[in-house]
Amino acid sequence: MTDASTIHRLLDETVRRERGWLISSLVARLGPAQVDLAQDVAQDAIVKALSTWPYKGIPDNPRAWLRRVAGNAAIDRVRRSARELGLDESWDFTAPEEDVITPSLSDPELDLMVLCCDPELAPQDQLILALKTVSGFTAAETGALLFLKEDTLSQRLARAKRRLREQTGELARYPTRFALKQRLPLLLRIIYLMFAWGYLPRRGKDLVREDLCREAIRLSEGLMARAPETTPGHHALHALLLFQAARRPARFDQAGKLVTLDKQDRGLWDHGMIEDGFAQLGAAQNSPDLTRYHFEAGIAAIHARAESFEETEWASIARLYELLNAHATSPAIQVNWAVSLIMLGDLAGAESLLDELAADKAIESFTGWHLARHKLAEARGETDAAKTALARARACMNSDSVAEHIDQL
Repeated sequence: MTDASTIHRLLDETVRRERGWLISSLVARLGPAQVDLAQDVAQDAIVKALSTWPYKGIPDNPRAWLRRVAGNAAIDRVRRSARELGLDESWDFTAPEEDVITPSLSDPELDLMVLCCDPELAPQDQLILALKTVSGFTAAETGALLFLKEDTLSQRLARAKRRLREQTGELARYPTRFALKQRLPLLLRIIYLMFAWGYLPRRGKDLVREDLCREAIRLSEGLMARAPETTPGHHALHALLLFQAARRPARFDQAGKLVTLDKQDRGLWDHGMIEDGFAQLGAAQNSPDLTRYHFEAGIAAIHARAESFEETEWASIARLYELLNAHATSPAIQVNWAVSLIMLGDLAGAESLLDELAADKAIESFTGWHLARHKLAEARGETDAAKTALARARACMNSDSVAEHIDQL
């Protein structure tokens, strides 16, 4: 008999994997104006699973079960309030699958991401809407990724949803070739952020959100296969995802503790995935424009080809971070640039970069900044400053595995 903990784990994994599909398919069927209804219906199905599976057991086909329950919930909701929603009372979710999924990119989640990337919204609002609606990120997770307070994020999300509800007509369901091309850069950004959170969650017990990492890679592959043309940087982004995902087998020891890059067994890395990453990086060289993904993939490639941590080409990495920061500056990029300078022994340069970030109060909530401060203080032999920085890193929002790692430093 399946024990309760196994049921809850499998339930959690299934819900994570299926939530985006449920919402996206419902929006494709109901229309962009009904995104809130789609989210409510998907949540109804999830709540029913949470209340049923632990006692009755996991269905033989949990995906089909969730989809059926969501469909039935949608039908009930529409029939109860069809006039209020402006929908046909005969609406039926049991139509063939090819009628449920709108064929703009032939993937409901990609289609909904395209809808969220309305150019009339500010780029950050597009990201917030897509991460919350399609990827299922919580307000805390989205705020941590974008360095926003939750109340600010909620206001921007409400504004973005209002705009999404206003989208009607064929353009909303079937974006033109030009509209799709215009939105592709934001689609890549969403995929990038999904993977980033999955690769190193900043809260909870998860060592890694493999479902998010796999989904980001799947969406990247699907977009590459279905988009009318490859946008600049897409091959570079895909290379970056593959290089990072290849390290997964070595990132945690048998006890489930985080293993930092300097201590990883590189023989455990997925070298087939690394080879695919280099192929994607080669294809990225044909892009007429350099994007942030070119620089980040280049950095990941240097780590991938180094046979040991000691053989890492830190000078090349520092230069790439410098170029990346000039191209698309962010606190995370500047912190990583500072760390690469510490590895080169340029402590004054690293301190200057970290001090520059201190002017932004939001940086106090960024674990990486405090850990870089800790590393700098240790390099200078400043024991008290190192302890203070470590305590501040521990006080930030961290996943359990990162918090445990900080405790052991």
